[in-house]
Amino acid sequence: MSELEISEKEKTPKKWQDKVDITYEDYFRAPFYIPHKGAVELARELEGFMGKEKALETVEKVFERLAIDQAKKQVEEKPINSFEEYKNASKESMKQPLISHATNLIIVEETSKKLSTNITECLFAKTFKEMNATDLGYIICCKPDFATTKIYNPKLNMTRTKTLMQGDECCNPTVTWEE
Repeated sequence: MSELEISEKEKTPKKWQDKVDITYEDYFRAPFYIPHKGAVELARELEGFMGKEKALETVEKVFERLAIDQAKKQVEEKPINSFEEYKNASKESMKQPLISHATNLIIVEETSKKLSTNITECLFAKTFKEMNATDLGYIICCKPDFATTKIYNPKLNMTRTKTLMQGDECCNPTVTWEE
């Protein structure tokens, strides 16, 4: 099979499965910017038509809906029925390359009903700062966490008083299990 042929099993060109050898930091920079550069440019354009407040509200709704849809798919595949299951899923997600390479995340407290972490470095925040778009970065990358936490299980509650995206020295999400 040539590179251009489509694998029946994968339904995609084989070449799309090839690995790319770039750093995570390069992945977050031009020309890649992950999909966020387009979202920033689109939001800024919408601000001219709708006003800043309405444009940000629209972007927020879209990205929250996308995050919720993704969380629902995850829960369909693997429901979270206890806090132990949530902690295990969280720890597994922390090992995923995009998270482990794009953030410096440490667990600061773990009990049977509480998981507190600190994120002291974040390429998402760095990228949005470089684009002068931390207002959008917060509503695209950070704010949806509150809604998705409840999707994983309604007994979960997330609090966060600091984010790197908003200029703090760290992000400090804490998730608790409330009976």
